[in-house]
Amino acid sequence: MKKKSRIISIALCAALFVPAVLFDKIGGIFAVYLPLYAISWFAAARTVIIKAARNIGRGVIFDENFLMLVASVGAFVLNLVFSDFETELCAPGGGEVMMDGVLVMLLYQIGELFQSMAVGKSRKGIKQLLSMRPDSAVVERDGREAEVFPDEVETGEIIIVRPGERIAIDGIIESGSGYIDSSAITGESEPRAATVGCAVQSGSISVDGLLKVRTTKEFVESTASKMLRLVEEASDKKAAQETFISKFAKVYTPLVCLVALVVAVVPPLVVTLTGGGNAWGQWIYTALSLLVVSCPCALVISVPLTFFGGIGGAAKLGVLVKGADTFSPFRRATIMAFDKTGTITEGRFSVVECTLGEVDTRLAAAAESMFTHPIARSVAEYRDTEDLECGNAEDIAGMGIRATVCGKRVVIGKKELLECENVECAEYSSPYTTLYVGIDGQFAGVIVVADTIKESSKTAIAECKRLGIKTVMLTGDREEVAAAVAKSVGIDEYFAELLPEEKVAIVKNLQATGEKVIFCGDGINDAPTLATADTGCAMGGLGSDAAIEASDAVVMQDDLRSVVNAKRHSKRVIAIAMQNIIGSLAIKLAVMILAVVLADFPLWIAIIGDVGVCLVAIFNAMRALSVKRYAPTSAQQPAAQQSE
Repeated sequence: MKKKSRIISIALCAALFVPAVLFDKIGGIFAVYLPLYAISWFAAARTVIIKAARNIGRGVIFDENFLMLVASVGAFVLNLVFSDFETELCAPGGGEVMMDGVLVMLLYQIGELFQSMAVGKSRKGIKQLLSMRPDSAVVERDGREAEVFPDEVETGEIIIVRPGERIAIDGIIESGSGYIDSSAITGESEPRAATVGCAVQSGSISVDGLLKVRTTKEFVESTASKMLRLVEEASDKKAAQETFISKFAKVYTPLVCLVALVVAVVPPLVVTLTGGGNAWGQWIYTALSLLVVSCPCALVISVPLTFFGGIGGAAKLGVLVKGADTFSPFRRATIMAFDKTGTITEGRFSVVECTLGEVDTRLAAAAESMFTHPIARSVAEYRDTEDLECGNAEDIAGMGIRATVCGKRVVIGKKELLECENVECAEYSSPYTTLYVGIDGQFAGVIVVADTIKESSKTAIAECKRLGIKTVMLTGDREEVAAAVAKSVGIDEYFAELLPEEKVAIVKNLQATGEKVIFCGDGINDAPTLATADTGCAMGGLGSDAAIEASDAVVMQDDLRSVVNAKRHSKRVIAIAMQNIIGSLAIKLAVMILAVVLADFPLWIAIIGDVGVCLVAIFNAMRALSVKRYAPTSAQQPAAQQSE
């Protein structure tokens, strides 16, 4: 039922209900208040009747619609059958039970209205995520622009993205520059600068620049498409709490109906047989109250809504959770294990130490600029060398390079290479890649190159320690490099020089001790370990397709602080779900006991016990949408470095 139609039904019901109560309570005019009560009831109950009939046709009888109809219709029947016409129905207040029957439907529809508003709000975040799918792409073909469907664009084609438009397919900027808003993909709030050569993801928005992007993937394999596919699949994966509620409701509702039938028949029958008078009306009314308050809607609505909101909340943190069943193992994890390269580190080299003078440093950078090796690039980018002339560049495989820069002979590489060039140099101790530099036969110094640790890694590891989570690093890198990295970021334990199958074995050994393990990785070699861990988190920005497919969650910002935040968020989501389950059952049980124990228990209190609890549970479930970035994601920590 649409929101507008529901509001009209509630308004019509209320407009007729008020005069009906006045004619009932003040004048006792049966011929007036009865049709007013009946019409106002139908105004509110029309959609409930349709739903109940439809569900019965499908074989689903015992649902909230059926219970509401039985309770409210029963109130009318009870009032008309067990009340004397002259002394009760035509006296002021004679239609009180009918009034309760209408009130049941009115409050139920008001509760449904608030519920639909709450569900709509919880879906808003997911809808925003889904809105990042582009409807078209402008592709450059034969010197002309053509607007086509994104799935018609082939890999390697040039697409044109104007300011304010979404990037349709992943690619590399071929020309143009500007700021890119990738908040829908990564959760990163501030736009980032992008120039020629920068990789851009589909779903991102060009803020202020005209970009020409050469596509690197097909549309179906682009970031936005994969995220949407994962979101669609997430709805099929239910948490243990959701599965429990689904099974519980199938047993609980028929059982309550049976209990209500027993309450309606057995006590008054006993009273009648023992000569205690006629108590049928009182106990049937009590049974109707039991039917109303027993509706399991607070559980069957609020618990799935909690996990749905939890998925949306995790997306705000930059973590795409593939299903509700991920939250529980995420929350219970006591060990967080990491791959090194691309997870703890940036996955790219940079100069971390240089003992050369400024002039010699520029000469070394100019010499390395003639080569494309990642280490050579890191040295070449260390200093501006546009005004230096370089020639006779030679790559000595596995040893280093030689070149002539501004007439000077420059040799860079291993210590053995310089010794072959008759350049004497002292041993330099470092766990990272050390380049010895000789200029015109003289030792000039060393340049140390390493894979830079992400600024966020130290903060994330520190937060893990604060939460009592053990941290473990699993890497295929050398022992000395792994030791330096572990010490630098504060990791509790590390394992080095591992093959993929050895990483899997270590995770299994940790699990064998009863620990729950989260593993974070980004490479194709991490896919088996991601699948083995209790919760696998793929670093989605740089991660391989295999890693993303094998994982339970995708970290879109490649920031380990997002993983810590998601763990804290998972704990909160599970807590909200349990609050709704335990709280709803406890309150309903208490009201049901009161309905049986107390004489003349009002039917409208029963509906408050149902709708009221449902509303409280729904609003509590909506808290799963709100998030906190517990680890200070804006903090700037000093970067540490290491080599691959």
